[in-house]
Amino acid sequence: MKFFKENDKTPFILVAFGITLYLILSNLKIVFSGISYASSVAFPFILGSCLAFIINVPMRFFENRVFHKVRKGKRALSLIAALLSIVGVIILVSRLIIPELVETIFKLSNNIPGYVKEIQDFLEHYSINKPMVHKYVNQITFDWDKISGGLISFLQDSATNMLNSTVSVISNAVQVVVSFGLGFVFALNALLQKERLSVQVRKVLVAFLPEKTAKYIVRVGRLSNNTFSSFLSGQCLEAVILGSLIFASMTLLRLPYAVLIAVFIATMSLIPIIGGFIGCCVGVLLILMVNWKQAIIFIIMFVVVQQFEGNVIYPHVVGNSVGLPAMWVLAAVTIGGNIAGIAGMLFSIPFCSVVYQLFAEVVNKQIKKKKVDIP
Repeated sequence: MKFFKENDKTPFILVAFGITLYLILSNLKIVFSGISYASSVAFPFILGSCLAFIINVPMRFFENRVFHKVRKGKRALSLIAALLSIVGVIILVSRLIIPELVETIFKLSNNIPGYVKEIQDFLEHYSINKPMVHKYVNQITFDWDKISGGLISFLQDSATNMLNSTVSVISNAVQVVVSFGLGFVFALNALLQKERLSVQVRKVLVAFLPEKTAKYIVRVGRLSNNTFSSFLSGQCLEAVILGSLIFASMTLLRLPYAVLIAVFIATMSLIPIIGGFIGCCVGVLLILMVNWKQAIIFIIMFVVVQQFEGNVIYPHVVGNSVGLPAMWVLAAVTIGGNIAGIAGMLFSIPFCSVVYQLFAEVVNKQIKKKKVDIP
């Protein structure tokens, strides 16, 4: 009696897997070192893949909507237009934020002593009937010469430490520039011949995997690409709409720092759910330095705009694009933020949307197999 069936490779695969797992667990330090080295080598290509995915969103728009009638050079024209659009947005946002940010910091630095004096006068006025509190308030003093001297000393020490580590800083900067350059070149090449690259990937999958598995991986890849692209474009459009609404509302109400706060809120709203509220907190602090009544008006205005945007605009622009219920959106953002911070918040929604759709397919398939009617 044969112990194994002829040509049955399953036992040998299990034995090989067990030996490999044992070797990995016995040499975890070496394995992690190898993974770290491999990731550092592959980092430019990973970065290039991410850049290619981001650039492909506006590039596909130009390719399908603007240059769709162009027969020759459509791909190159679309790529150039996408790059110019991204660079233009970065320059526009920088020109809107940086001058007003510098002016705001300058104003705040000049007005801080006045704010402190107003707070002291307020505390002194309301603590007259409380001798102990009044005595403590009168003892509070600020030596601005000492504070400025300490700040200058801190900056000098920081500059000295930076000079001492100049070599390592330059080395890291050069490494980052080189990695970004290689990644950018890889992204451009991938975008110019993305159809050929897609065919090559499918050939590799079919060559080394069972046909059913290869087709499933290709389908998951397409679903992921469509979901992430829809989420990215929808989130950017939603950020522009929210920033425009905030700017228009602040201008009508004559609130200060309208451009700075609107652009900051629009940028932060790329982080799902909580990004807009982070921008609101910063806006409240800035306006509070000018007038506390205007800060209250800003909070009320933001709540109204946020409710309108969240209940009317967001479901149509972003919610429908990923097909994920609101409850799971909140869960995805919370879990993603705890795992990987801001990056986790950004990518958790489309990732969970893909998992949600694949899991729903499996569930529906099993229910269909059992021939059970769910009311």
